[in-house]
Amino acid sequence: MKRLLFDTNVFVYAMGRPHPLREPCIALLEDLVRSELHGEVSADLLQEFCHQRHRQTRDRARAAADARDLADIVTVHDVTRADAHMGLDLYAESARLDPTDALFAATALRRGIDTIISADRAFEGIPGLRRVDPLDEPAVAALRDL
Repeated sequence: MKRLLFDTNVFVYAMGRPHPLREPCIALLEDLVRSELHGEVSADLLQEFCHQRHRQTRDRARAAADARDLADIVTVHDVTRADAHMGLDLYAESARLDPTDALFAATALRRGIDTIISADRAFEGIPGLRRVDPLDEPAVAALRDL
């Protein structure tokens, strides 16, 4: 099964308010629950997701529980000094990436993961990393077949 790094926005859209990305992201989350896709994230993603869920729900316990549930269905990678250095290099080289996204990209690249699922176009153009948009049904379907 192909290894895939997931961006925070997939989970935020899946659990958030009505939005054009909500249903495609729910489908991806369901694929993870059924182990039809192999999702990986950085530990930093969990805190970002928890923060976003708290902003959505105003309920700290629920936000923490949702982040804990997420951690149970994906592989969570610790962030290392080498990840941080590579992320900072990517950040310095790309006007499109914010520091968090640069760290996510470094997490993928340093672990041999060549695909990130994200609605964020900032990940496009990073050498060695392909972005799959949750709205791109043929690309998402192809991931399920790998």
